[in-house]
Amino acid sequence: MGVLDLEYGEDAALEALLRSINRTGDFCTHGRLFAPMPRLEVDGVGMLSFPVPEAQVHALFVAAEPAPYGKGSDTLVDTKVRDCRQIATERILLAGGAWHETFAKILDAAAAGLGCPGDRLDAQLYKLLVYERGGFFSEHRDTEKAHGMIATLSISLPVAGEGGELLVRHQGRETVADMNVEEPSELAFAAFYADCAHEVRPVTKGHRLSLVFNLCLRPGDEATPRTAPDHAGQIDRITNHLVAWQTDELASEKLVWLLDHEYSEAGLSFDTLKNADAVRAQVLAAAAERAECELHAAILHIEELGAPTLQGEYVDGWGWNEGSIDDMEIDELFDGRRWLDGWVSGDGARPHLGELELMDGELLPSGALDDAVPDEQRLHEATGNEGVSLERAYRHAAFVLWPRSRTLAILAGADIGGAIAWLAGELDRNAGVANARIRRLASELAELWPTGRDGQDEKSRIRMLGLLSGIADDACTSHFLDEVILSHYTGGENEDLPAAMDLAGSESAKRFLSALIDAHFERRPKEVLALLRRLDEEGDESAGPEWKLMLREGVRSALRAVAAAPDICKKDLSDATPAKMYDEVVS
Repeated sequence: MGVLDLEYGEDAALEALLRSINRTGDFCTHGRLFAPMPRLEVDGVGMLSFPVPEAQVHALFVAAEPAPYGKGSDTLVDTKVRDCRQIATERILLAGGAWHETFAKILDAAAAGLGCPGDRLDAQLYKLLVYERGGFFSEHRDTEKAHGMIATLSISLPVAGEGGELLVRHQGRETVADMNVEEPSELAFAAFYADCAHEVRPVTKGHRLSLVFNLCLRPGDEATPRTAPDHAGQIDRITNHLVAWQTDELASEKLVWLLDHEYSEAGLSFDTLKNADAVRAQVLAAAAERAECELHAAILHIEELGAPTLQGEYVDGWGWNEGSIDDMEIDELFDGRRWLDGWVSGDGARPHLGELELMDGELLPSGALDDAVPDEQRLHEATGNEGVSLERAYRHAAFVLWPRSRTLAILAGADIGGAIAWLAGELDRNAGVANARIRRLASELAELWPTGRDGQDEKSRIRMLGLLSGIADDACTSHFLDEVILSHYTGGENEDLPAAMDLAGSESAKRFLSALIDAHFERRPKEVLALLRRLDEEGDESAGPEWKLMLREGVRSALRAVAAAPDICKKDLSDATPAKMYDEVVS
């Protein structure tokens, strides 16, 4: 099987760079788990209840000792640096019939999130930490407290409290984990590499109780990294490659990288990517931002229609059901289509970018779909002069990159509606305020508007008029009226035209209205007169003399057009107003 006649990209350097990103996991991972609670006994306090009641929290605080911190080779106690108390592991009994299974789930999640081999990861209980209101731990790095230690695991126990978030930082990135839990059967956990700077923010209400474990990696057959993943070099090289790609006149318009795993359109997001897909997303996101490129995830659709063969023989339409459709191949391709949709941004948004065609030379890695199995296939029986045909459909998730400066051109070239939706999203992200960049983009989109039949989408023109009202750029609005509306007017725009004409200014509006009547009255008299009536109704006293002058010029143009129409000129319109013209001529 496999996709036919697919021309892959020839960017071997970028393909090698992306394939080299093969270490999964991140510097920090965190989550929550609903599960049976452990049997937890503390010397001098007894067995804890969950959530831990105030009386037991107080007993724990009394039984604990001030927690120190390391400074070089010294161990110090200073509540200006670390304000919490600790209970040593020898005073703690952690057991319970279901605890082994619960802890195994947490440890598996930590191993997967950090990219460690779970079968060689051990956890050693280190301390029980007790934070009261105001307790905190300023930024620090953990020292190696046990042989083979690579990371720290913190598990928060159910207790009433607020604040005390855990912040972990590495190579300019930061993760914030809310470690508060109050449900009786809920645990919050976070694991991070020991070489990462981290801190605990002050507890603002109640308390926080944390079991802290040292995560240690047993030796294996191969060397395993013991520090947080470091992709700085790969990010630099990919950034440089993307910058050079944008200046290459022979380069593809987009770069499309197929993901390793399968994802449904509904389930595709940057937060749910697996293994190498997840780490490549992190590296690509950083490189794309530096290189001023857009990065999205999307679904690649491929459809093929062709003449089927079975064991080398053409299927003739009569005996095709004697063989399985899964054993058939397409020998000759009649038709096909390849496009991207189902867009997802790194921030979780799902922008309406429309359908973008996959062009030759854009897809990487090379050969990725040569042996692909179709998601759907259908055999069509012979009809008339048409022989049997086999239809196949493939769907696969992918990363898609293009230069940020080319976003509007790429979207408008494929679907003007997608370009409008993207620009509307940019305006929304700027709190609805049009800055110089958004006004420039609006002007660019007006210039990119397709001509001929491709520009005849009435809904898109109406949406653009509404968007221009929000952007409030008079020159861009005037250009759009003259170059787009005037060429493609159908009457559906009437509701939005008064506001656009008011924004364009009286002189531009007067010129546009006269030109519109001259160009469209003969074919669309009802729609043009309806526009005049709407302008008259909306142009009340507050509109000013310029609006009335513009409307009067429009009526004069309409009268000239009426006079040229034999079926209309018999009516007495000597005292014409837009309302009378509409009532007399249209009714």
